[in-house]
Amino acid sequence: MTPQRPIRVAIPLAGFNLSGGVKSLVAVANALAERGHAARFIVPDFAATPPASLYPGVRVRVVSTGPAGLPSSLRKLIHLARLATLATAGADVCLANYFTTAYVALASKWLRGDRAVLAYNVRGYEPMSHGLLANASLPSRLVRAALAWASYRLPLQKICTTEWLREQTRDPAAFVVGHGIELRIFRPPPSRPAREGGRVVVGTIGRFGEAKGYPDFLRALDLLPADLPIEIRVAAPDAVDPPTRFPARIEHPRPEHEMAAFYSRCDLFVFSSRGEGFGLPALEAMAYGCALVTTDSGGVRQFARGGENCLMTPPDNPPALAQAIQSLVGDPDHRQRLIEAGLRTARDYDQGAVLERFCRFLVQLALG
Repeated sequence: MTPQRPIRVAIPLAGFNLSGGVKSLVAVANALAERGHAARFIVPDFAATPPASLYPGVRVRVVSTGPAGLPSSLRKLIHLARLATLATAGADVCLANYFTTAYVALASKWLRGDRAVLAYNVRGYEPMSHGLLANASLPSRLVRAALAWASYRLPLQKICTTEWLREQTRDPAAFVVGHGIELRIFRPPPSRPAREGGRVVVGTIGRFGEAKGYPDFLRALDLLPADLPIEIRVAAPDAVDPPTRFPARIEHPRPEHEMAAFYSRCDLFVFSSRGEGFGLPALEAMAYGCALVTTDSGGVRQFARGGENCLMTPPDNPPALAQAIQSLVGDPDHRQRLIEAGLRTARDYDQGAVLERFCRFLVQLALG
């Protein structure tokens, strides 16, 4: 579809960070700008540094939230209040992406009387990930879960990353856009070095809280034989504690090429999340030629097939996770079969095709 004019897309954020969801939105904004459209992020001053380079046509509006000495919770509330007056300003489409931004997008349209189309990019099942499994008190978790669940009933056009997420939102009209990776970056190295003593390097992601499953990974390590020939590498956006039972190294990769270098140093990748809208690191590791152990965390079903291109265990089950890790460490032929199947799977998830589909749908929303 050839647009009659460039469209203007506003993306209100709770803040820039290193999450896969925010990185994906940066890719969407860059793709829009490359096609001649106008994309604008609206972010708070306490989280205003994008996690990746922005295309020259992408704008960032930084919202002042008061003195740095104010409590962070108060500054977050100030930001949401400001978003409720700014989110839809001058936009053809306002693209919410988190349950709180869905509410403020709707409030902004009502308060301003703007004609912006409201869309809600659902990238994770937030009643669980940001609600029941949040690192907060029980009352706070229950309130968050209820607000997140109710946000899926708001009159916004939902754009879901996976079929699984569309099922969770119970909205048959939701558009499933898919997810992809940059295959020019995430591709297998020409060869992997032989490890001394047959040691296997096991990689994972280290995040705070129970939702991402890092504590489950640590519990699984405690169940493994002490003489298992493994070394642990943790890609940690957060300042997590390192494993202590086996040789371990904490790394802090940020851009995609640094994440690719991290995967290149791993033979086996463990994705232990309890709930994911997609599970991007698991697919990236597959594409880079790592054997994959993943929990059945929901969105990974889009690409992960237990016994074919990965070993899949129930979430929140460290004994099953430990058994899967141990079985692959001791069976290099099985690891190689999973690696080859994973590489074939990853070839079908080119980011360019997903971004083209996403941009076309936003243009369709804007121009009717």
